[in-house]
Amino acid sequence: MRRIVFILVMLSLLFFFQSENSKKVFLYDSDGRKIEVVIIDPGHGGKDPGTIGVSGIYEKDINLAISLKLMDYLIKEYDDLEVILTRDTDEYIELRERGKIANTYRGNLFISIHCNARKSEEIEKSGFEIYLLSLTRLDEASEITTDENRFIIPDKNDSIITKYIPNKILSSLILNSNFKNSERFAVILQSEFGKGTDLISRGFYQAGFLVLVGASMPSVLVECGYLSNKEDEKYLNSESGQTEIAKSIYKAIRYFKFDYDFENSLVQ
Repeated sequence: MRRIVFILVMLSLLFFFQSENSKKVFLYDSDGRKIEVVIIDPGHGGKDPGTIGVSGIYEKDINLAISLKLMDYLIKEYDDLEVILTRDTDEYIELRERGKIANTYRGNLFISIHCNARKSEEIEKSGFEIYLLSLTRLDEASEITTDENRFIIPDKNDSIITKYIPNKILSSLILNSNFKNSERFAVILQSEFGKGTDLISRGFYQAGFLVLVGASMPSVLVECGYLSNKEDEKYLNSESGQTEIAKSIYKAIRYFKFDYDFENSLVQ
């Protein structure tokens, strides 16, 4: 019901812009019809090793291994789904650049894959955590959405042209929809992780991760386990553990995509 209301508001706004400017304005790469492009972001890389485990393994290597397995599952399952990795080698990529990659490919879902470590003053921790973008950074994310989302405008000769049109109202609506769908995906992901891995759930939270700020689409960051915990590290560094984690994320994407695509097919 909330999604239908959101779409009606969007249509009303678009009608307003048409009457004001005598032009039709449509969202170009954020119409939210289907999940067609999934962006997988293996955290860290290159000169940035990320967390270093108790046995000396690097987080960047675990992140990449899980991401590559996840990509393989998705490619085998879908012929019509484009899967983009922000990196597929041991390469350093700036955090802001990762979001730009996701936006350039017009991603519909962004998953950043990481491993965790406890702080020195904390007690022993284990398990996975899922993060959404903190509400305190929504203004910053809205600016990026305003700058990077394209709109289609037919010119006076009815030729379709693509322009960047700053519009904070539409960007705010897009961002609100993205946040709701991020929450929706996080719930599914938490369930699949709990069923498909040996890791305990520590819940999902909001945080101001820069990589989530830059991705103008539903997005989550998943901390797959604690490399500072011997049992978690052993699991994360194993072939079976990486396979189970990748398969759990894949299943979450599959269920989310089915639900999302079906729901949107009813309101086209």
